[in-house]
Amino acid sequence: MRKLLVCAYILTSWNVMASYTLHIERENQISETEWLAICENDSSLTVQHVAKITNPQTGETIEIQTPNSCVWTSPILRRKYNFTYANGRISLGNDKAQIKKAKKLAQLLSAKVIGDEGEEY
Repeated sequence: MRKLLVCAYILTSWNVMASYTLHIERENQISETEWLAICENDSSLTVQHVAKITNPQTGETIEIQTPNSCVWTSPILRRKYNFTYANGRISLGNDKAQIKKAKKLAQLLSAKVIGDEGEEY
């Protein structure tokens, strides 16, 4: 049960489970290579293939595979935001700061930021 709760916490922190999800996408899929090149050339992004969290009560560390994902640290808020690559698009949360960064990334990829219901940001 503890592992399940910790996994739920990790997924929630990755902004893909608990909130409305946005996506950077375009007509032709974004390639993994293209996405990782953007991440590696932006000093505010860090490629993260594995998410780790430690249970503060037990000290147990849980790892979840997050292939081709990047973590962005807001220079103003000093908060970390996650961009998760899968199936030719990048998924993200709906925080205003993250949306602003997503628009910049989308421009570099000739893509758009789209909500789950198809609206453009």
